[in-house]
Amino acid sequence: MRIDVLKEIAVSVAGVHAVGVVDALFDKKNVNEFLVAKKLNFTINQTRNILYKLADQGLVSFIRKKDSKKGGWYIYFWTFNTGKALGLCKQRIQASLTQAQLELEQRKKQRFYFSPGAGIEYTEEQALEHGFVCPETGEVMQLKDSSANVIDIEKKTISFSEDLNNLDVELAQIHKKEEQTRMRKHKLGIKKRSVELKKRAAERRRLAGKPPIRVKDKKKGKKIKKKEKKKDKKKGFKVNKTKSHKVNKKKKRK
Repeated sequence: MRIDVLKEIAVSVAGVHAVGVVDALFDKKNVNEFLVAKKLNFTINQTRNILYKLADQGLVSFIRKKDSKKGGWYIYFWTFNTGKALGLCKQRIQASLTQAQLELEQRKKQRFYFSPGAGIEYTEEQALEHGFVCPETGEVMQLKDSSANVIDIEKKTISFSEDLNNLDVELAQIHKKEEQTRMRKHKLGIKKRSVELKKRAAERRRLAGKPPIRVKDKKKGKKIKKKEKKKDKKKGFKVNKTKSHKVNKKKKRK
């Protein structure tokens, strides 16, 4: 993970001081806002202003807890959302790539003119409007060789495409981890729910004056039932066998 990319995104959203926030929160969860303020050497209100700007874009999230030691005030614990930051970065790179592709197409299909004295570039339409004379210097415009520009733009498009591919890989890894975390939480929720239901059932038995069901009793009950079923099957087999034997004897006597 390139932390410099995350810092660039944070700075574009909340200003230069957001760099310190990324350093304080990167690869951590639920960091106390007072620790962030201490790292930035800012007041808590100044720190919160930066964090709120980042939160508006979904780059950070928080949980809050009431602190009984400080008169019941809420303390916020912040987490940097790396996946969201990379998603925003991806959107911007995609926009830059689209713009570069359009510019590349224009450079290949259209002609451009420039004024050597003013250093100003004109499209063919603009040059026609001014009669191919620079309005700033009065000199005749010259046809520009765009081959160097085409090479530069092609390099940019390749670089943007590579960045997007790398981001896709990183985002896939983050989404996979998030999905695994979500599944673990889901399983824990089911387990807690099961424990809660058992407690409620035990409480109902207690209120009804019934003894609690122990785990050993349940196992014994299951074993007894299984044995009874086996016995019944065996008995049924023997009875059927004796009956068929008697019938065969009667047939032979006849």
